[in-house]
Amino acid sequence: MTPGYTFVSKSTAKPGKLDDLVRIAGQPPAAMEGVVEGLIGYQVGVDRDRNTVIVWSTFETKDALYDYLASDAARGNHGDANEMEEIIETFEMFDLTPTATGPAG
Repeated sequence: MTPGYTFVSKSTAKPGKLDDLVRIAGQPPAAMEGVVEGLIGYQVGVDRDRNTVIVWSTFETKDALYDYLASDAARGNHGDANEMEEIIETFEMFDLTPTATGPAG
C-alpha cells in the first residue's frame, strides 16, 4: 500500500493524568487495526517531559479513515466524553498529505 493520508493528533494531559491519556489515545487506532482497509500503520508516542501524547495513523487514502468514522463500527470507539474531559488539557489534530516516505523495515 502507498501512503496517501496521515492523521496526527497532539494532546496534553491534565496534571497527573498522562498515563490515562496514553491509554485513551491508543484506543481509536487499535480499534481500526484489522477493520479499516487501507490502514497502513499507527503509532502512539508519549513525551513525558512535555506531558504530551502524539498519535499518527497512516492510510492509503483519506476516505479510508473518514468512511470508517461515518460507519456504525466506529461509533463508541472514541471513548467516553466525560472521561476525555477529565484527562485532556489540550488537543490538536492535523490532516496531512505524505510527501516523502523512508525505507520500509
